[in-house]
Amino acid sequence: MTRITLLLIACLLQVGCQPGSAADTAAPVPTMSVNELMVTVVTPATDTLWGIEDPQTDEDWQVFIDAADVVIRAGQTIKVGGTGPMDNEWAASPAWDAFADRLIDAGLDARTAAETRNIEAMFTAGEVLYPPCEECHLQFHPGMQ
Repeated sequence: MTRITLLLIACLLQVGCQPGSAADTAAPVPTMSVNELMVTVVTPATDTLWGIEDPQTDEDWQVFIDAADVVIRAGQTIKVGGTGPMDNEWAASPAWDAFADRLIDAGLDARTAAETRNIEAMFTAGEVLYPPCEECHLQFHPGMQ
C-alpha cells in the first residue's frame, strides 16, 4: 500500500466511523484537530501534487489520483471542524466553507488531470490549489506556512 493510500484511509477515518445506515443524517464526529489533519494528511498529499514531474506508468499516475482523493476527502472533512480550540468556530464561518470548497474543487481538477494523464492540467490544478490554502492560512491561522 502506498503512503498516499494509507493517508487516504487515515483521512476517511479521521471523522470516526458512525454506526447506522446511510440514511442517518448525524454529522461525523471529528477525532483530531484541523491542524493535525493538515499536517498529517493534507500537506503530504499537496506536496505530492505539487511535486509532479514526469509520470509514465499506471502506478506513477495512481500516486497522483490517490493524492487528489486525499485532498478531496480532507476538504470535505475540514468542513466539519475538528477537536482544536478554534476548529468548530472556524467551521461555522462561511469563509471557511468557501475555502474548503475551493480545496475540494482543486482536488477534483487534479484527479481528472491524473486520470486523463494530462500533465499540463496537473500543473494548472496545482496552481489552483495553492491560493485557497494560502488565503485560508492568512485568515484563520496567521503565521502558518
